[in-house]
Amino acid sequence: MGVMIVAGVAVMIGVIAHRVMHPHQGVALEASSTNGFTRLALPLAEGEHITNVTARGDGMMAVTLGRPGSERVLLWNPNAGKVVAELDFGSVAGAP
Repeated sequence: MGVMIVAGVAVMIGVIAHRVMHPHQGVALEASSTNGFTRLALPLAEGEHITNVTARGDGMMAVTLGRPGSERVLLWNPNAGKVVAELDFGSVAGAP
């Protein structure tokens, strides 16, 4: 039991250290209005593409973005035209 507590604390310290050393850059959407409708453009990182889009019961959409060695999920509110949250899975160990 003591080993599990020590391991859990070590993992938490590692996660906090990683987040401090790699600050999160917010997701920005570019919006432009032409011909009576709004066009939203999600800036993707180099080599990143949309792998899945899932509609949620609360009207939001979960958009999964992937690239080799990394994946993230954006929670998008289409009515407001903005990303509400982002879950970044980071890089896979050993990936370039």
